[in-house]
Amino acid sequence: MTKVAQVTRFYSLDEIMKFIENGGEYPLHHVWCYDQIIKSGIHTSGIEYNRNSVLNKLGEKLKFVNLQQEINLINRSKEFDIIYSPMVADVFLLAMLKVLGLYKKPIVAMAFDTTVPYKKNFFKKLLQKFRRYITLNGIDSLIYHFETLYQESSKYAPLDNNVSFCSTWGADLDFFESFIQKQTEPPTLDFIYTTGGTERDYPTLIEAFKDINFNLKITTRRSKDESIVNNIPNVVIDNSIKPGLYSVGLIRKEYYNCLAVAIPLSVNQNIAPYGSTVVMEAIAMGKPVISTRNNMYPFSLEKEKIGFEVDYADVEGWKQCVNYMIDHPDEVKEMGERAKFLCKTKYNYEAFSKEVVEKIKKLAPAQK
Repeated sequence: MTKVAQVTRFYSLDEIMKFIENGGEYPLHHVWCYDQIIKSGIHTSGIEYNRNSVLNKLGEKLKFVNLQQEINLINRSKEFDIIYSPMVADVFLLAMLKVLGLYKKPIVAMAFDTTVPYKKNFFKKLLQKFRRYITLNGIDSLIYHFETLYQESSKYAPLDNNVSFCSTWGADLDFFESFIQKQTEPPTLDFIYTTGGTERDYPTLIEAFKDINFNLKITTRRSKDESIVNNIPNVVIDNSIKPGLYSVGLIRKEYYNCLAVAIPLSVNQNIAPYGSTVVMEAIAMGKPVISTRNNMYPFSLEKEKIGFEVDYADVEGWKQCVNYMIDHPDEVKEMGERAKFLCKTKYNYEAFSKEVVEKIKKLAPAQK
């Protein structure tokens, strides 16, 4: 039987699966196919990330974000046939050792950015070029999360046959549908909802809501954002929902009740699909999305007619889009229905898992 070591950050994968088995509610798109790899008949072990490890703290300074786990994998190489990591940065040391001919196990890893050097500083850009070279040459099967990332990366330089992309990455639809089915009251639809901590531009969105006669709810763990909502009665920031096994279950209620989901971004470069997890969770809940324009999303919100795109730091643009949704509830409902259909027919965890499992199986050793 093929044996796979799955590298992961944050939580124990076995702990998550036990939490679900005991009635806990947790979206499986956050286990990155762990359950589906096991269901496919592949023996899988999770190699968890421990931020408090001395080696991991050292690794973060040296830009090896998963140093302790990678050393563990080197020491336990005989136990596994394939190494799989949803985040390519977590196996960068192993990839570098492969380029040097010092590590032999096949590695499957996913890239959530273009891996294209973009820094203006000469030395920082040189380091990015080095990391790109190691990533493209030290990973046996490199998978970009979206075709848009793959295409943007290939513009910089041609990609070899070991590089591909997933065309179906999306949220755990069952997780959201099960919540909807349990509701006895219709959604309130009396606020715009936004969440997330990576590259968020909450100040621009909040500035827009000063002149919008509607409520805005923000879920964030960044307490510094609270200071920017003084004397704005229609804006509420909640940083009480801490990241953990229960957090997405709590956020799901906000997705259900909101009129639409907003994703304000603080970057305007074609680097990574910041906010895409929230996009996928929103459409799984059947909600339209307003987002800062990000060409690295797998689809255009406007072309799919499931939302709007706003230019970077465009306060007036946010006002116009939000007010349009407030004034056109029937159209918002249609947008939400199209969003749910897009999730059901293409961008969902089940379809994504099938793609990943097939890519892992291609590297499996021949059975004797």
